[in-house]
Amino acid sequence: MSESPVAVSSTAARGFPAAAVPLLFFLPFAVFVVHTLEEMPQFAAWVSEHFAHLTTEKFAVSHIPLILLVLLCSWQAARNPSRTGWVIMAVAFQWQFAVNAAFHLGTAAWFGDYSPGMVTAATVALPATVYFFVVVRRERMLTVRHTAIALVIGTAVAAAAIGVLFAG
Repeated sequence: MSESPVAVSSTAARGFPAAAVPLLFFLPFAVFVVHTLEEMPQFAAWVSEHFAHLTTEKFAVSHIPLILLVLLCSWQAARNPSRTGWVIMAVAFQWQFAVNAAFHLGTAAWFGDYSPGMVTAATVALPATVYFFVVVRRERMLTVRHTAIALVIGTAVAAAAIGVLFAG
């Protein structure tokens, strides 16, 4: 398989308009915003009970630059999908939400209680990630190597986010 990305293929015949492909890159941003809105009211208290002390204010303030970073990557990837680095980062962030979903669902099962964020993790993040990866693969937006890099980055981001919960 070639290691250079192929230009976005014609998708109109498959029911996915080519003009909509750049909008796909805003999916990680949209997922993040919706997911954070579910987490915001109770996540800090839940983290404080199960991991380390965290205030809602600290949680909210820490998410502002993260949301802006995901928006930047989404915007740059949408503006010019041939700039592989931005596409890798958008894919990495979307993958991070799949790992985050596994965290929410796993901790809900482990602790036997509601993990704030688990509803959007299961009903928004996981389906969005499947859809995102299907389109990225079908449109050949990244090579196998670049996709692997995105998966490693996304997993590292998710691991760092989970690790922070132990620090509060």
